[in-house]
Amino acid sequence: MYMDSGITYNINDNAARTLNFSTGKHFKSDIINHWKDIDIDQVKLVVYQDGMEKSFLHFDGTGTDKINWFSQEGLLNSSYSDLKTASPDVNGYHFAVEGYSRVRRRFFVSKSFGGCSEDFGWLLVSGGFDGACSYEPANTLTILYSTGYMAMKFEELFQNGYKADTLGIFVTFKSSTCQPLTSQADNCSTPVQLASIIYCYRLCNKSSSVTNLQEKIQKLKKELSVSERDTSKYRRSLTSARDDRYSSKTIGLVGALGIALVVGFIVTLDSVKICQKCSKINKVTTENTACSNEMKRGNPLQGKA
Repeated sequence: MYMDSGITYNINDNAARTLNFSTGKHFKSDIINHWKDIDIDQVKLVVYQDGMEKSFLHFDGTGTDKINWFSQEGLLNSSYSDLKTASPDVNGYHFAVEGYSRVRRRFFVSKSFGGCSEDFGWLLVSGGFDGACSYEPANTLTILYSTGYMAMKFEELFQNGYKADTLGIFVTFKSSTCQPLTSQADNCSTPVQLASIIYCYRLCNKSSSVTNLQEKIQKLKKELSVSERDTSKYRRSLTSARDDRYSSKTIGLVGALGIALVVGFIVTLDSVKICQKCSKINKVTTENTACSNEMKRGNPLQGKA
């Protein structure tokens, strides 16, 4: 029943939901069929006998589906002291919703196999497929649970009458709400029917949506922005395109000749001025040298004076 997809059982029958006494009615919420549509936070499995809680297993339901939440890795707490540390390498170890599918043992938490009389474990939901062992009668739904704080033999549990009436699975949500469905304006997931008029669904966080939108816009801007230096326009501005046309070559040669004439004319003027300046400097230097030589030899005219 639990494994059946898309099916609910007695969802509008309040008597099927009671835990105080056994009604013989099965109850299955639509939450199981849409486990991922709402934000499951934690899951608690509880075993009841005569309306009393006898054992429990408490799990972290974050990011799980209707199958893999039931695992030793996700176990947060339980009524058993040796369950969390049990070795998965032992022959006969099982901890899964599917359990031991060959004989339809669901929600099967076993420690070891040693033959039917020596099979140890904590929990077993048997569909009685073929009655492989005496503790799982054929064609009978049987829920066995360890009554102590440790694993026990399933055969002893069966013989001593430790057979539960009810196995309940309870969930808590992170950001979902369960209430009468009046409007879908604030729904961010498909409403999941919990009872006749009660639905569970994930609420929209409007402020979060705005924030996420702004973040997405900024991210897109960053991804789509291109630096000016990386554009083809900028790269073309640094290079000249080749042009083999005759008119282009002619214009280029005329331009180059014009530039050469202007530069040559300026250089010629500067060269003339430099030469004239150098000529004057050389003339002065020559006259000073001649005077100096005369003074050394002695000038007769200078003596008369």
